[in-house]
Amino acid sequence: GTASKAGTASKAGTASKAGASKVGSSSASAADGKSMHAMSHAIGIAIARLDNQATVADVSAYAEEARVCLGLDTEILAAAMMIAQMLIMEHSLAWHASLTIGYSTGAKLLCDDRFFLADICDYLTDAYSLDQLKAGEKLALSDPDRLIGAQERVRIFRNELIQLLVANIGGLPDNLGVAPSDNFHVLIVDDSPIVRALHLNLVKTCAPGATVHAVDKVELAIQYVDRMENKDTPVKLVLLDLNLDDHQTPAGSASLLWCMSPDNKANGLHVAKGIDPLASDEPVWDMRWKPFTAIISSCIESSGHSRALRHRGADIAMPKPLSPKALKVLCDAAS
Repeated sequence: GTASKAGTASKAGTASKAGASKVGSSSASAADGKSMHAMSHAIGIAIARLDNQATVADVSAYAEEARVCLGLDTEILAAAMMIAQMLIMEHSLAWHASLTIGYSTGAKLLCDDRFFLADICDYLTDAYSLDQLKAGEKLALSDPDRLIGAQERVRIFRNELIQLLVANIGGLPDNLGVAPSDNFHVLIVDDSPIVRALHLNLVKTCAPGATVHAVDKVELAIQYVDRMENKDTPVKLVLLDLNLDDHQTPAGSASLLWCMSPDNKANGLHVAKGIDPLASDEPVWDMRWKPFTAIISSCIESSGHSRALRHRGADIAMPKPLSPKALKVLCDAAS
């Protein structure tokens, strides 16, 4: 039942009962302007590139429906995409079946005690039997090596999905972005008081209930994240400048290389490393929350620059100025 693209096409593509009717209704609501989570849209773009039977609208709608009906967070959505990609590329499974199996397997990888396979049938779609879903999970987990470092791989997938959106900010739908919860916590790190004020006002406009704090130095940023973690009010999103002291930049070298240099004590990457337990040189002794770290810098002039920074501690990197639509994507990524 889940072995081939042809075998699932009748259920996933034209799908039976809830499979088709739910996707169809979600597509209609999205077209009506109902807000959609950025990760759902990113999954739609990614899956449509892998399976020519898929459309961005249909996949996005199904991803959004799963997010809402199953209560999936950003990490589980990224895990679902990671598993779905493998099933599509290596086993030629249809997108709908692959993503459905991805939801259940991804949720179990990250929060096994809160998710049951029957939840798929009870709350999302009855297009597949429990036996079919079990067979799909077995296929997804057939290579135990995939479980090694799964959490870090999920984080990489999440960041790549967000990069898909950031690279095409102007072409994203206007209904993208779900209002963050009232406990959403944002830290702005920039040496320019003008930029700090602009970013603060932008956050307050996009996320009125958010707690927002702004600092101008590496050490103050790290201290604040640690202090909020100890108070059990963790920072979820960090908007981080790359060069936190323009006055000390050597003449003629206001470049990405200087900004990234360890010799630059105001290098924003020191913040990115300092707030990430896995990037620390010290032994990891706790499970501290890792904020989503977005570098916003005028030094970033190409996708290559952005990728270089993402391999050095940042989750995403983009040029200034930060637009309202880009901030909505970052808020969803951090939620």
